Amino acid sequence: MRRRDLLAALPALALAPAVASLPARAAAAPLNVLAAPNASSIVMARVMQTEPWQKAVPDSSFRLWRDTDELRAGIVSGATRLFTTPTHVPALFANRGVPVRLLAITSMGHLYVVTDDPAIQTLADLKGRHLTNFFRNDMPDLTFRALLRRAGLEVGRDITIDYVGTPMEAAQMLAAGRSHAAVLSEPPATMAIMLAGKQGRTLHRALSLQQEWGRLFGAPRIPMAGVALHQSLIESAPEVLAVLRAGLKPAAEWVPAHLAEAGALAEAKMDMRAEMFRASLKYQNIEVQSARAMQGELLAFYRALMEISPEAVGGRLPDDSLFLEL
Repeated sequence: MRRRDLLAALPALALAPAVASLPARAAAAPLNVLAAPNASSIVMARVMQTEPWQKAVPDSSFRLWRDTDELRAGIVSGATRLFTTPTHVPALFANRGVPVRLLAITSMGHLYVVTDDPAIQTLADLKGRHLTNFFRNDMPDLTFRALLRRAGLEVGRDITIDYVGTPMEAAQMLAAGRSHAAVLSEPPATMAIMLAGKQGRTLHRALSLQQEWGRLFGAPRIPMAGVALHQSLIESAPEVLAVLRAGLKPAAEWVPAHLAEAGALAEAKMDMRAEMFRASLKYQNIEVQSARAMQGELLAFYRALMEISPEAVGGRLPDDSLFLEL
């Protein structure tokens, strides 16, 4: 069993008491923000630049997690109490007794099938193909497999999927011609297309998984990433929640209105080349919405993931307490 699969399968009731009983810490204590390695984390990075944040949280850090193992470890240990995350992770922890709350959605989906084969234009065209994907048994993989299942395609019978550790690995393989089709997030999808072009190869976004979701599930967006926090942070530093509520939507609006500054911020804080971040922005579907307002769509999304892996969200739908008003 892979380490990621093992962590996902752990009975977190054994983990929850340590996290649930985290002592309340003073607002002035260092706050370590773990951020998802996708472009929508720019929203949180921007909030942390603003004067209200600097006044409320003068001692804080922002760092990308490498994979969901690292994120889960940070939550379990208490090393992070504020994080940007695939939206199923807070549901998983909440169902296992860990008092995390989902505050806002920041991405309505940023997954694409990128390929060098112009014949691939629909999900049905993937039959008989090999694809590369990343984060096995986590958000990108489960989302793609849920779409395949709804389209009547079965992994192993109709499609072969090879897995790599990160989206950047998948993008590099595709750009180098070592893979001919891959599920990619943004901005790795843009990076693959640009790198291949420099080598005289043409790649294209054959499928938007967001559009396919709309065709097969009814809403052409996927509430895929968001901002979550531990209940102990809400109780010990309510000013942090107040700044987030006031600042997340303006931060999302700031990004397209200040492309040069946003690109520089992505390069400084998120290990993304400014040029690629700007080029990929129109494919990132950055949008901030209240988790409570999105609760219906989130629950529908969780149901679809549970068809592939019930343990993705802890075996059942979370209760209302997971979803906060923004």
